Amino acid sequence: MKILLITDTHSESAGGAEKHFFTLKNALKKQAGLTVFSLGFGEKAESGPDFEIVKSSSSLPIRQWWRMFFSPAKYQELKQVIENFSPDIIHLHNVRTYTVSLLKAVMPYPVIQTVHDYTSICPTGWNVHNTLQVCPTGLNALCWREHQRGKNFLLYLAHLFAFYKRKTLLKKTVKKFMAPSPLLVTYLEKNNFKNAIYIPPFHPENSTIDRNNKKMNCFMYIGQLEKHKGIDILIDEFALACQHNQNLILKIAGKGSLKKSLEQKVQQLKLENNIFFCGWVNPQELFQECIALIFPSIGLEAFGLVMTEAMANARAIIGSDRGPTAWLIDDKKTGLLFNPFKQYDLAEKILLLAVDKQMAANLGNNGYEKLKTFMSNQEIVDAIIQQYEHLRLQDAS
Repeated sequence: MKILLITDTHSESAGGAEKHFFTLKNALKKQAGLTVFSLGFGEKAESGPDFEIVKSSSSLPIRQWWRMFFSPAKYQELKQVIENFSPDIIHLHNVRTYTVSLLKAVMPYPVIQTVHDYTSICPTGWNVHNTLQVCPTGLNALCWREHQRGKNFLLYLAHLFAFYKRKTLLKKTVKKFMAPSPLLVTYLEKNNFKNAIYIPPFHPENSTIDRNNKKMNCFMYIGQLEKHKGIDILIDEFALACQHNQNLILKIAGKGSLKKSLEQKVQQLKLENNIFFCGWVNPQELFQECIALIFPSIGLEAFGLVMTEAMANARAIIGSDRGPTAWLIDDKKTGLLFNPFKQYDLAEKILLLAVDKQMAANLGNNGYEKLKTFMSNQEIVDAIIQQYEHLRLQDAS
């Protein structure tokens, strides 16, 4: 069986969705009877024995335009790559680059999709209202104005147009949707995405770190430096915690559009000796050194792969009390939950773990044990292949 995997950004360092994409690709290539090829977009065209990267524009307005409209040239390019491989199954992941052209190119084939975020039910992908309260339904006629971010209404209308275009084409094209959390499955079903099922993402199964070799005052954040990740809230709360404990350390691993402004904020707060921006680094180094992971997202996360990495390394998690984060973390058992809009709530949790070594160890060990109850990575691969086989049989009948 020939499997074509397609994603937006064909780069392993882009984020959690891309990490899952390449983990899946490598796992499928080890399975007997499967031939696997990947297709995606990048800053320059590139090809190899088992992949093809199609060049995409670096201009945000141009990328937004081609999310809304059909590009004959890109359609022909994508169509040719797909025809050359001649897949039995196409497995889509993120589809926000040349969306219309891509979805029309895959339409003749059996298509399945892993939904990595909330962009199928909310034009911003956050699935929160402009009050930052979680939307219980996904965008609809009653709350469409409440999903607007920013003051540019015309830009929001463009996002809405692209959103409805993508949503319509996905429902016409995709025969099965897979989501990494039960909550996202529920949202998909509420928005009439048929045949949505829960299959968990891959997670680390082996840890090489010394559980006892960690600094009690050292915390970490791993992720994109963007507004919906709650990174600005984290810095504000960490500053409050440092007023009570000047020995606290926060290591921030990641990149994003807010990096420069966040560095300036740290300088203004005079916390250069407490908060460090590390860029993208090997997370194992941080898990070895730090006592806990802080996961402060204010937008709804599809899952939050970095939390399972923390659990695999027996590290405590302090997470925002919303969406799948609250589903994954058992408060006061495998981690601590906080209200991201309640001042001092996160700061108090940080200060608590900084002084209570036993609590931090218990939370980490309990998280490690909970991770063992999840499907194994091989079971996840088997479940996905089973969906491929069902779809292939359905298409043949």
